Amino acid sequence: MSEEVPQKSLSSSSPVWVIDLLHGSVSWSNLVARQKFGYVLGDGQNGSTLNDPELQSQIISFARCAGSDSSLAFHWHMSDVEGTLHRCDAKLISLGAQQVGVSVRAFPCQQERVLPQNSKMIGPNFETFQSLAFMTFTATGRTLSFSHKAAELFPNVRHLSELFAVSSAAKSFKQRLEESGHLEQEIRLSTLSGVRWYRIEAHIDRINDRIQLFAQDIQSLRDYEVDLYRLQNYDSLTHLPNRYLLYQQLEKAQVTAKKRDRMFGILYLDLDGFKIVNDTFGHRIGDQLLQSVSDRIKATIPSRSCLYRLGGDEFVVVMEHIQELDELESIAKAIGTTGLEPYPVSDMEMLITTSIGIACYPMHGVDTDSLLKNADAAMYQSKEAAHNGYRVYNEVMSESFRAYLTLGGGLRTAIEECQFELYYQPKIRLSDEFTVGAEALLRWRHPELGMISPDRFIPIAEESGLILPLGEWVIREACRQLKAWQMQGLEQVSVSVNLSSRQFMHPDLVEMVRSALDETGVDPKYLELELTESMLMADANETVEKLHAFRKMGLNLSIDDFGTGYSSLAYLKKFPIQTLKIDRSFVQDLGVDAIVKATIAMANSLNLKVIAEGVENRQQIDALVGYECQEVQGFLFAKPMASDEFSAYMQQSNAPHQPALQVIM
Repeated sequence: MSEEVPQKSLSSSSPVWVIDLLHGSVSWSNLVARQKFGYVLGDGQNGSTLNDPELQSQIISFARCAGSDSSLAFHWHMSDVEGTLHRCDAKLISLGAQQVGVSVRAFPCQQERVLPQNSKMIGPNFETFQSLAFMTFTATGRTLSFSHKAAELFPNVRHLSELFAVSSAAKSFKQRLEESGHLEQEIRLSTLSGVRWYRIEAHIDRINDRIQLFAQDIQSLRDYEVDLYRLQNYDSLTHLPNRYLLYQQLEKAQVTAKKRDRMFGILYLDLDGFKIVNDTFGHRIGDQLLQSVSDRIKATIPSRSCLYRLGGDEFVVVMEHIQELDELESIAKAIGTTGLEPYPVSDMEMLITTSIGIACYPMHGVDTDSLLKNADAAMYQSKEAAHNGYRVYNEVMSESFRAYLTLGGGLRTAIEECQFELYYQPKIRLSDEFTVGAEALLRWRHPELGMISPDRFIPIAEESGLILPLGEWVIREACRQLKAWQMQGLEQVSVSVNLSSRQFMHPDLVEMVRSALDETGVDPKYLELELTESMLMADANETVEKLHAFRKMGLNLSIDDFGTGYSSLAYLKKFPIQTLKIDRSFVQDLGVDAIVKATIAMANSLNLKVIAEGVENRQQIDALVGYECQEVQGFLFAKPMASDEFSAYMQQSNAPHQPALQVIM
């Protein structure tokens, strides 16, 4: 047989060659075969020779089992000189004078891959994945003969039906084989080492009244396909289905719901403040926390719902066949409850909550993109209102979401163009109702939208990371204003700055505060820092170290919104704190709330000063005086005012003590 064909036929031809089984020689039917597999099979100066004795032995065994039946084929996998995986199909042919050979055609596999460097190879870039097993049975399925490989794999098989892992599969296989006479199938077989996937090819020899069957182990290829599927469709960290599978389920759920007039819903979840965890403790700790959160949410939601991870700290729960919207709200409440328990992560206990947006088909959207977008908008509305909550979508939220994006885009410009300013609200000493301080409130005067409340832009700043430059501006502006007031004669004025959680966790905070004081020439004893108790307890050991660094500089420290977080009294004693501020939510209902009285008593026993926020009437003043609270602030005495107005207010107040200013972000 000619070893070469004209070059013009190569581009469209599959590699084809012929193997003489008696002599083990290889004849190339086209040049592309020799180029791709010549060196692999053994193409040297003395001609082309099959250099794999094991493969040659398997093909000879196949030829003996097949007899004169040329309809059967022998298959194996082999990579070419470039490492591309091919399936080789060999058919029996006659070479004359009672000599037998095989004609081989190679096809690239659908899942091409380069063989690993540590593969067991015979010759360069060659690998036989599994040997073939040949078997013959009677027409009724009784065992006649097995090849050596088949006997190793199936030593206890006495009947064709015993090959199959599932008995019903054996019955179906035999029935279809009898109908067609020839059958190819991928199926699970029971081997000596367990159940494995095989590609089997069977043929009925009607002349000899027997069944011929050979099987090729494809378990490694099946495992590869499974791994590839999981890589494409599942999150590698949490092992949850990813965005691709989410869209698939939502598309199917939409079709089913429309056809059967049913409802289904989604919950869009975002972890509150997760970026701070990554920025402070690193991505390794963040990944551990994400795994714990996903495990807990998955254990919380109903079994007939499904949890997906979109990426980062965003998740989606899909619930099909619901009857009422209340079912989705119940899931949201359950998830919120689980967030109140700390997560043990790397010898720490972390609290992280979830903001959830809910959208339901068809009332909140009739297609996948609309549902996800609207649930996302509801989630941001929930995050803006309060962490660890949920909101059900309504049309107004779409406008709010667009405003959110607009504000987020304008924050950096606002910082650069100095659109922010500080307002001040007096602080009153209860013993004589003299003004002894002030709270400074951050405001954004937008050139088009007017005055914007911190409740709207602070959450955006936290999420976008712009809280750091904004927080630094507040500290420097407070120090600048402090110096200006001192130049006006208010020499004893001190300033208190309320830090954001992300700002407090920043490793350069101490040096940044020191730099602001040095640049303005302000004595550190006139600067006070305010922190929330939940912020302090996030990592109590590191917090204590940082607070002592501030005290060493000469700063005063206080805890804001006391009672709304989760303090430990043991740590409270360790914190170098001088002041507690009671949150306005407790002051609103002093007639029945014993928390305020107990808090003030505890603070007095620890020699801490107590300030009550949100005082609006005389009944509250009378109660606080009876509880021995030292200072208050609220609309009963004065509303927030601009810096020049506050300066005039202080000059006219004739207070015996100069004010302490408190900056709230």
